[in-house]
Amino acid sequence: HDKSESGKTIFIEPGATISINNEVAELEIDEQREVNRILRELCALIRPFATGMKEALRVLTLVDFLKAKALFAIDLNANLPEIKENFELEIHSAVHPLLYLQNKQSGKKTIPLDLSLNLKNRILVISGPNAGGKTIALKTVGLLQIMLQSGILIPVKENSGFCFFERILIDIGDTQSIENELSTYSAKLKSMTSILQEINEGTLVLMDEFGSGTDPELGSAIAEAVLESL
Repeated sequence: HDKSESGKTIFIEPGATISINNEVAELEIDEQREVNRILRELCALIRPFATGMKEALRVLTLVDFLKAKALFAIDLNANLPEIKENFELEIHSAVHPLLYLQNKQSGKKTIPLDLSLNLKNRILVISGPNAGGKTIALKTVGLLQIMLQSGILIPVKENSGFCFFERILIDIGDTQSIENELSTYSAKLKSMTSILQEINEGTLVLMDEFGSGTDPELGSAIAEAVLESL
């Protein structure tokens, strides 16, 4: 049949097996033809019911999706908070979903979060030591808000109050980019500028360590200016 590149190995087939291999190949072709025939007959049988089957698939998909959300809510011990008309947040005993599930699996306790934002107190500044949970607090608020606006129950107390924001703008993490010629400082400036250009009264803004990446005096001045703009 063939030989190796070096020419030292020759691939042969005994004459006695040629007819057997041909028979096997013919049987495989016959098998595929039979499979195709059966599939055509089955398709002909169900073709009149195609529209109903498509609708049944849509309903089953929806039911499966709702069941998945329900099971997820049970795992999170989640609730449906009160939905407020004004742009306000009254969060009681909230936990980060992924952190809660991870700690639940390992038998650890997750420290809950309480937070209040309303028309009079619209801005909350979180300060504290490194590894104190500031970023997790921001991520918890943002993730729970997106989950709720996506129709998913969230891990908070039932007496909590949420609203539906028109926009959710987030600057969390280091977005420096060599490709876009952005250092940590310039990336933060670009992100803050973008947020200030997009906000309106129906916007939830979550900004982590804004004003960082530069001299503390300059960074604090930038942070103060951004807060005043907000």
